[in-house]
Amino acid sequence: MTGLTLAVIATTIVLVFLNLASIHDIDEANLLEIVLPLGMGLVGGLVASRLPSNPLGWVLLAIALSNAIPGAALQFTRYATITQPGAPFTPWIPWFGNLTDTLVYPAGLAATALLLIPDGRFLSDGWRLVALGGAVFTVFLLLTTMTDPNMISNEGPWRIANPTGVMGLGEIQYGPMGYALFLGGLGFLALGGASVLVRLKRATGDERLQLKWLAYAVGFSVLANVVVTLVSLFFLSPAATGLLSTVTTILGFGIALPAAFAVAMLRYRLYDLDLLLNRSLVYGAVTVVLAAAFGIADVLAQRAVKSVFNQPSDLVSAGLGVGAAVAFGPMRRWIRPIVDRFLPARARLTLLFTDIVGSTQMIVDLGDERWRSLLDRYRAAVRQELSRFHGREVNTAGDAFFATFDRPAAAVNCARAIDVAVRGLGLHCRTGLHVGDVEMRGEQVSGLAVHAAARVMAEAGDDQILVSEDLAEVLSGAVPLDDAGRHELKGVPGEWQLFAVQGAGGA
Repeated sequence: MTGLTLAVIATTIVLVFLNLASIHDIDEANLLEIVLPLGMGLVGGLVASRLPSNPLGWVLLAIALSNAIPGAALQFTRYATITQPGAPFTPWIPWFGNLTDTLVYPAGLAATALLLIPDGRFLSDGWRLVALGGAVFTVFLLLTTMTDPNMISNEGPWRIANPTGVMGLGEIQYGPMGYALFLGGLGFLALGGASVLVRLKRATGDERLQLKWLAYAVGFSVLANVVVTLVSLFFLSPAATGLLSTVTTILGFGIALPAAFAVAMLRYRLYDLDLLLNRSLVYGAVTVVLAAAFGIADVLAQRAVKSVFNQPSDLVSAGLGVGAAVAFGPMRRWIRPIVDRFLPARARLTLLFTDIVGSTQMIVDLGDERWRSLLDRYRAAVRQELSRFHGREVNTAGDAFFATFDRPAAAVNCARAIDVAVRGLGLHCRTGLHVGDVEMRGEQVSGLAVHAAARVMAEAGDDQILVSEDLAEVLSGAVPLDDAGRHELKGVPGEWQLFAVQGAGGA
């Protein structure tokens, strides 16, 4: 869903540049429908991909997509009616954009997201009723929007009939009933914000630190939105209202709230996503920048070509696409150190080392070609299990793998799965696991804990999985272990108590 949202945002950006001649302010440029979906989409994508059982991630993704669609819909309407009259067009396009916007604000998905921050659960059944009430108000708001005959015409300098509009019902949305519904919906949004403050008051320790920034951002976003709405209803012109509302929403929900999520994740390990963010932000930032640059460059280049040859050029678009692909690597290397400045230098991870037992002799017995084929199958099997248990491959040398995990139990389960998969290939492996603090620089992981984990593996026998005492304490009986004795690990101070995972090697 994140990819779809980014595609819609990119479409909006391209259409904005096509429509520049008729755009006179940021409201007409649909800047809100670009900034807010971008922030919400990145945060929602991270949470949903890492914690699919947390509904908050999916709600944030739905908000991002629902807010992105109106931007593309309105810009295409502007393009088809003003920039390029006669272009294929149907009023159902802006109609759909209007409805998706109402799904989010004020009482719909936006209020639900606030009620679910941060763990995806309501504080109590009473707060669940708040979400239900917001949904009911949203249904009524959708009905008034659908039946307003001027719904599409009110969105821009065009006269387009609403295909579901009912003559005589236009006064409902902009009359006392419509205002009452909207203000009631705004009340549910305020209640959603209040739930975050209640959570903050009840929280302690790390949870309080995680919630503090989110509460500040939510408080600012909701309060500013409510104040601006009330002031606009009674004192401002429609043009001033649109501009002020856009700026306020961008600063609050579009920038402050995603930034607060980033701080909570990076500094206070909300959702244990701080390590994942390193790669995700790099690739996400590069993808967005290149997509935007490609879109802008393509529009400008096509305009230049058309002004000279009176027709667009597919060759220009293809050339720009190749340029974007070539630029990906250098852009990624340039952005990585910038992202790293915002990431913690140290993190606590579970470390896994594994390799094939007797690989040298197997090369001699099988020969280079057969060994290479078997090695490829082995690597594919290990990587499949790393992906299944959310491990991150840090380094591979020959038949040795080094991977990290956020969750200790997942690392042990992955080691078991690797053991089974490797024995299925007729091979035998040894695995060592340790948990400890490591240094993080880009995608590199280093520190004494890394050396210790490698030495734990070196002590393992055929089809054996050894874990350190530190990891055994963290597992707290969740995994059955046997005492493997005390060992001196080469290059690592002191004696280390090791434990063997029961059931490894098919025993």
